[in-house]
Amino acid sequence: MKLLSLIIPTYNMEALLPRCLESLLVPATLERLEVMVVNDGSRDGSLAVATGYKERFPQTVTVIDKPNGNYGSTINAALPVAQGKYVKVLDSDDWFDTAALVAFLDKLEGAGADMVVTHFTILHDDGTRELTKYNVYGREPYDYGRVYPLDEVLAGGYIRYFLMHALTYRKALLRRMGYRQTEGISYTDTEWSCYPVFYADDIVFLDINLYQYNLAREGQTMDPKVIARSLGQMEQMTRQMLCFYGSQDLSRLTATRRAFLSQYYTNRIRLMYKCHLLDIPRRQFDAAHFAALDDELTAACQRYGFGPVRLYPENKIVRADALRYWHRHHRRWPRWFEAFNHVVDRVMKWLFIHMFHKA
Repeated sequence: MKLLSLIIPTYNMEALLPRCLESLLVPATLERLEVMVVNDGSRDGSLAVATGYKERFPQTVTVIDKPNGNYGSTINAALPVAQGKYVKVLDSDDWFDTAALVAFLDKLEGAGADMVVTHFTILHDDGTRELTKYNVYGREPYDYGRVYPLDEVLAGGYIRYFLMHALTYRKALLRRMGYRQTEGISYTDTEWSCYPVFYADDIVFLDINLYQYNLAREGQTMDPKVIARSLGQMEQMTRQMLCFYGSQDLSRLTATRRAFLSQYYTNRIRLMYKCHLLDIPRRQFDAAHFAALDDELTAACQRYGFGPVRLYPENKIVRADALRYWHRHHRRWPRWFEAFNHVVDRVMKWLFIHMFHKA
């Protein structure tokens, strides 16, 4: 029995996988850690790299080699054979702070909560390092190391959503709920951040900056250029999430849990509107496709009682609703207004990071 199983999905990461693995494999971690490299049909030397580490660290590293099935298939391949008490996902182009990992394993020794939340650093392509904590404008409302009933945290209103990089789950929770991730498309890490919230009983926050999330790599799935090409997959993922919601027995959940999940799904739908109306280049905007998607999402909101959906810019300064503008005029904002808003977005994002989240 290992303390923590790390699932590392790998596709054509020959150059970056060594940095990821080197951040994990130090004497203080080897006995307690299971590193599961899942090679998703890579066409480069990723499998050879992973196999080399398995030969060097046979007590810690395991390799699963499988045909390409995209991100979710790697999680589904690893979970049934994971040996750890806890399970976490680490993308192979990212890495952990090694000292933080040792401290994290020490904390897990006595942990029993279903969800464990840690800090993470976002490395932006302009060199900015953004420290992400689950707090609000510098306030940290939760005592580190204290186990909270999840409903108590959700009722506090500080958490709008969780992100994969912060989350570690007790394996027994994932097994109990029969967790499976959608295969064949990208962006399914959203399921990892959402579905267990339907079932988890308790949560603990740790003051450890563990995950180093590399947004600077060209071709990364959250690269705006990649998102613009992959909007269809994001739409499929949203539909899958809505199907999951519709399949759940919501009567078993508390009113607090239902309210949180309703807001979570409203935010997910808002994200889809944001991608189309604010983020993708105008030349790629397909008004007919978006009109059909809008009808579909509006129907889902009515069916499940989500909303209302408002689409204000991220900067909190420009108080204009892009979705309302679309419904009135059936087009995006004027070019000059979009350009102005993007400038304000960048300025406010820079200020926000330097005031509250600079690493």
